[in-house]
This record gives sequence, structure tokens and C-alpha cells, in this order.
Amino acid sequence: MAKDTTMRKVSLRSLSAHKLRMALTVIAVVLGTAFISGAFMFTNALSNTFTSAVSSAYEGVDAVVSPDREAGVMGITPEVHQSLLGNPDIEKLNFSASTSVVLADTEGNTIQTAGIPSSVGIWYDPADSVVEGAGILEGNAPQGGDEILINDVAAEKFDISVGTELLVVDPVQRNTVTVSGIFRPAVDSGPSISLAMAEADYLERYSDGANLPDIAVAAVAGVEPTQLVDQLRGELGGVTVETGEKLAADASQMMEMALSFINYFLVAFGLVALLVGTFLIANTFSMIVAQRTKEFALLRALGAARKQITRSVVFEALLVGVIGSAIGVVVGLGMVQGIKAALAFFDLELPDSGLGLTPTSVIVPILLGTVVTVLSAWAPARRAGAVQPVEAMRTTETAAGSSLKGRTLIGVLLILIGAAAAIGAVLMEEAATGTRASLVGVGALGVITGFFLAGPAMSLPVVPGIGKVIGAPFGAVGKLAATNSRRSPRRTATTAFALTLGVALVTSIGMLGDTMKSSISDMIEEDYQADYFLAGPTNGSFPVPLEALDVVRETEGVGEVATLGMAPIYVEDQATYGPGGVGSTNVVGGDISAIIQTVLVDGELDMNGTEGVAVDSNFAAENGWEVGDTVSVTSPVSPDPVETQVRAIFEPNFTLGGMFVSQSLADSMLPAEAQQLMNIGVLGDGSVDTEQLRENLENAVNDFIVVQVMDSQEISGQSTQAIDLMLNILYALLALAVIIAVLGIVNTLTLNVIERRQEIGMLRAVGSQRAQVRTMITLEAVQIALFGALMGVLIGLFLGWSFVTVLAGEGLSSVTIPWDNIGWIFLGSLVVGILAAIWPAQRAASTPPLDAITDE
Repeated sequence: MAKDTTMRKVSLRSLSAHKLRMALTVIAVVLGTAFISGAFMFTNALSNTFTSAVSSAYEGVDAVVSPDREAGVMGITPEVHQSLLGNPDIEKLNFSASTSVVLADTEGNTIQTAGIPSSVGIWYDPADSVVEGAGILEGNAPQGGDEILINDVAAEKFDISVGTELLVVDPVQRNTVTVSGIFRPAVDSGPSISLAMAEADYLERYSDGANLPDIAVAAVAGVEPTQLVDQLRGELGGVTVETGEKLAADASQMMEMALSFINYFLVAFGLVALLVGTFLIANTFSMIVAQRTKEFALLRALGAARKQITRSVVFEALLVGVIGSAIGVVVGLGMVQGIKAALAFFDLELPDSGLGLTPTSVIVPILLGTVVTVLSAWAPARRAGAVQPVEAMRTTETAAGSSLKGRTLIGVLLILIGAAAAIGAVLMEEAATGTRASLVGVGALGVITGFFLAGPAMSLPVVPGIGKVIGAPFGAVGKLAATNSRRSPRRTATTAFALTLGVALVTSIGMLGDTMKSSISDMIEEDYQADYFLAGPTNGSFPVPLEALDVVRETEGVGEVATLGMAPIYVEDQATYGPGGVGSTNVVGGDISAIIQTVLVDGELDMNGTEGVAVDSNFAAENGWEVGDTVSVTSPVSPDPVETQVRAIFEPNFTLGGMFVSQSLADSMLPAEAQQLMNIGVLGDGSVDTEQLRENLENAVNDFIVVQVMDSQEISGQSTQAIDLMLNILYALLALAVIIAVLGIVNTLTLNVIERRQEIGMLRAVGSQRAQVRTMITLEAVQIALFGALMGVLIGLFLGWSFVTVLAGEGLSSVTIPWDNIGWIFLGSLVVGILAAIWPAQRAASTPPLDAITDE
């Protein structure tokens, strides 16, 4: 026990004496754990914000009456409403409803919200409101359909005051209104625009009178919410009734489930960062053990046992892990506060979010970082324990050498097995996509692990070759740098591996993203054959106002017009999107084949003025339908089913989905308010050229504010913006792995300079200039970085090709290689090598020549 205590003192003094070495190792632990801790804290902060908002939304609500949507009921009936008004146990009741809108000034200039939603709801005076907390700050309550209230945050942000006239565009119509007052909502709506109208005027404009919105109720004093709910369930039909507390809990749970995805996503990248950091930590401890060979040999000569030496190194790793992980939690907290500050700068505050600190966000990262650090140091610790006392008489490099044959053979075998698994997944065309993708994942694990083991042997011919090419302009210094890179292949490959892993991920993701963009662009440009398409805002959530259709048809130069919309219609209880009862089906007006490339199998796609259904060949086969068959069509808005015929069968088409109904059929079953017009396709009649047609269309729909005129290339460009955003987020997260890789190179070079102090001193003694020493170290760093990038690109291209090919059946076309990304990767790696070498090279250049004869 006394000896163990002595060894711990030795370990503590070693850490204290080599603060730089310890700091470089701690940084790797800090970055990995900071990302994981920050992920937990950020999701907790988001959860706190949404939980607070949900609680506020149901504050004072005892029960909520909703239509039984699972049974296909679309709204509350007037009879149910009257029954609730006459219920003696109900003190207050309010409709809960909102409609998405777009705002503009009276001159038609849109109020730009940068994608933040705008909506109009119903205003209730505080005395009559079920939900507590709202109030008018300035002006008066709205009276009549031409007056609205606007929330205080939006009024200040967009400089809107009482008396301002606005143009409000909804999915059906546009109306000019006057701001009668500014109010504070019961629920903090953040930077969004919230409008409010009088109840009667809202219902007249945004409901059909037969299907009313949800109703929130407050019970009279003495009646418990559960008691009221049980009573209403027994009295009312076609509705569902729940307590406000239950709905708030359900909403919070759903939000937590949605946020858990973000948490898993961020934690996954934190684990990638920690994985990359693992190799950095292991590399660092390996080099430290090699450099301390004489120290360990001397301790062995003084009587220290092998296990004591091993335990002392593990003890050092434990301290580094705990310290680094604890600092990582603090850094993670700082990252979250920085993110929240950045969101606030862009008007995306997170009110009531708190710090996000929980036991999980602190304990898990500390435990994980500590365990990873100890495991990373385990192999070097065993090597330290194996040092014999005679090693004290040998040089560090002689003592550190070992054969690469065994690990290389195992590595090559793993690479072959991994490659075979990935290629097998590509060839298994009849297997399920999930199975094939999992096999590619297994292949990736084999290839990456195999490369880690075989990397040192692979570096022997590659790194010096790179060194000769980049070192040629530097003469003898370049040759010396190329020679140095061969001396410790294990160290070179391990250092480069962190960068290899990051580059492989970037390359694979880039290939997937480029292929997705190429596939979407090809599909849209081939399938969309109209001259122009008219659609709502780019976020896709706002339809084209119905009034715009007649205006487009009357525009000069317009010939063929076809429309694509959506409606709650079910054919034999099936919908195009989602299950019957809660899904929606595509609605087509005119000859859709005129604007969308469609391969007809049987029947007639032009159902202009004809009631009917068209299905793709797969949907028809699943249901056993043929052209001429009679099918039953239902809608929650329409009380009775309608019998119609299958008019056409077409080849599967991404845009049209598995099924659509004709506009005539939809109009016979539903009012216009229950439908959504998503796209209008236009073909010119030849009387004007396409540029003039575009100008005519833009002028015609200018007053509708939300309508955009686009050709197929613009649509494809718009569609790929989301992919670019996703890729940018992934690249930003992967940048953490690259940062750790850079630190790994800095770490290795710094320790290398410490280890080669005598050698560098000798070079200085025989006449090498400081600039030459700096150049040599920099060239060595660039060689390592380029080797890591080259291997990462090769691995990434292979795994990316495998994964994309497997997903070919899910809509992806031929594989696209991101050549521009690869070029930037190599250029970036060159810069990484240069930047990583700045400090170590300066440290090496400052080595005094007299150190050549110093034996430390």
C-alpha cells in the first residue's frame, strides 16, 4: 500500500512537471465531453421552453372538447356548441383556433418574417377568456371583420401601430384590415406574428358554420375537471373530451419525444468527437510512455513492480479524464449559453429555458469522458509496466520500436471483410433496404477498424512519397522531413487517423448529399414539363389562394392550365398521404400529363369536368383495381360516400403519389375552404415568348403576395436548398472532429519535438538555421495531414458509393462524386498541416544547439 501511495505521488509530480503534455491530453477530453454535455443541456433548455409554453396554453383550462378525428369527424357541430353553452357546470367556453396567414402593407409589400409563422386567432376579453394571461396594452378590442389585434412583439419589430392598415392573405382570400389594438398573448409567441379577431367574425371568415373549431371550457367553482370530462363524454357524441392537464402532459411528452431526436443526433456527433479524441488520447499516452521509458526503467530498478507502473499510468489517465470531463461540462454550458445568445440575436429567444443543467447532463459526460480516457491509456499503461530496468541504458526510439506484422495482417483481413460486406450489400438487390444499409454499416466498421490497424504499414510507402513531392522545392530539408516521417509509422498513422475518420465522414455525407440533389434536380427537370409553375411560399406550408386560379387563366399568353392540390378525401378508406381518416389525397384539375411527365398504363388522365380516380400501377395491383372499377369515396366533410370509377392507371410518379382524384369529384364533395391548392402548372399558347409569359404571370398574381412564378430549374434549386442546409449543419458538427484531429497533429508534433530535442539540437549545432528547422517540422505536419486526407477520401468514397447504391431503390439515381468537396478537403488538409505546425515548429526552432550534447 505504501508503495502504491509513493507511485501516486510520482504520478502527480510527473503531471505537475509536464503541464504542457497534460494540457494537450486534457483538451481532447474537453472537446468530446463538452459536445455531449452541451447536447443534453441544449435539449433540456428547449424542453423547458416548450413545457413552459404548453403550461401557459392550458392555464385555466379544465377541459377541451375536440371532434373525433379518428372517426373522420372534422369539426364541432353547432348542436354540440349549443349544448355546451347551456351546461350549468360550465362557466366559460372559448373556441381554440388559428389560421396561417401572410401579411403585407396596403401597397402589396410583404412583411418579411424570415420563415417565422404568422397566424390569426380569436380574441376574448380577459373576463371571458378561459386561458389566463392575455390583455390589451394599447387600443381597443376588434369589432367587425375589418379590425384585428396584433401581438406586442410583432408590433414593435415591424413598426406597426394602432390604426395601421394591413393586407391579410389566407389560403382562400385576402382582406384589408385595420389594427384596432396591440395585445400581449397569454402564451409567449416569440418573434411570430399573432393576430386576433372577434369570435363571430373569425368563424364567419374561417369556418363553414357546420364544422366548428375545438372548444376549451372552464368549470364552475366546485366542479372538478375530471367530473366535468366524464359528464361531457356521456352527453356528447362525435367528440373527444380530455382535461387540460392531460392535454398539457401529452403535449409535453410529444415535445420531449421530438426533442429526443435532436438530442440523439447531437450526442451521436459528440460520440464521434469523443471517438476521434480517443485515438488522440491513446496516441498521446503512447508517446508519453515511450518518452518516459528511462523513467519507468529507473523506477523498476528501484523496486517498483510491473503492476505498480501500470497502475500509476492508469491513475494519471484517471486524473486527466476527470479533470478534462469536468472542464468539458463547463465548456458545454458555455456553448449552450452562446447558442442561446446567437438565437436571441436572430429573434429566436428561448424564454424560461434556464441553464439546462440536470444530473444527466453532468454525470454522463464526466463518466463517459473518464472511462474513455482510462481505456485509451490502458494499452500504453501495460507497455509502461513491461519496461525492463535495462531499458534505462537504451535510447527512447530503440526502446519504443516493435514489429507491425501482426497488426497489419489483422488490419488487412478486417478491411477485406468490411469491403466484402459493403459490396455484398450492393449486390443483394432483392433484399430489404434496411438490411442492406445495416450490412454497409458493418462493412464501414470493418474497413475503418482495419485501416486503424494496418495504417502504420500503409503509411510507410505513402507518406514518404507525399514527402518527396511536397519537399522537392525545399531541397535537403524536404528530404530530411520525408525521411523523418518513416521513422515512426505507428505514430504517423495514429495521428493521421483522427483526420482520416473526419474526412471519411465528410466525403460520405457529401456524396450522399450531392447524389440526393442530383436525383431531385434530374427528376424535377425531367418530370416538370410546364413552362411555369405557381406555388406558395418556399416553406411549402402555405397554399396558393384559390382566387389566383381564375386570374392565371385570364392572363395573356396562357394556354393549358392544370392544378395539383390536396383534400381530406379517402378512396376505399385510403389516402395518398397518411392513413384514411386522418390523411389527405392529391386533387388534380385539368390534364396533369400536360405539366407533369406521366406514363399512362390504361385509361385517360385528362379528367377535366369528369369525376373519377387515378392510381399508379403499384397501388392498383395492391388493391386489385382496373380501369372502370367502381370505388367508394368518402370525406369527413361530406356526410355520404360517393361512388365513382377508376379512370386511369399510370406508372409510379413521385409528384403525383400513389393516387389522385379529379377536381370535379373534390368540388362535389367539399367546399373550397376544405381544399388546398398547392401548384398551378401553366403552358403558354404561343402568342408570347416564355420571358413575356413570365412577366405577364408575375404581374397578374402580384396582388396575391404569396404566389411565386418558377420554372423547373428554379423549383429544383429550391428543393435542394433543404439538402444544402442539412449538409451545412452536418459539416458544422463534423468540424468538431476535424478540430480534434488538428489538435492531435499539434499534440503529436509537440511531443515529437520534445522527444527529438537532442536530434534537433544536433541539427542546429551542425549549421541548420531556425527557418530550416521550422520548415522541416511544417513539412512533416503537412505529410501527416495529406496522408490522413487521402486515406479518408478513399474510405469515404467507397463507403459513400456503397450506401448510395443501396439507397438507389429509395429514389436516388446514379452516384455523384463531390469533386469540388474533395478538392477543398485536400486544400484544407494542406492548411491544417501548416496551422498545426506553427507552435511545434517554433518550439523546435528555438532549441539551443548546445542541447545536442545534453542527455536528459
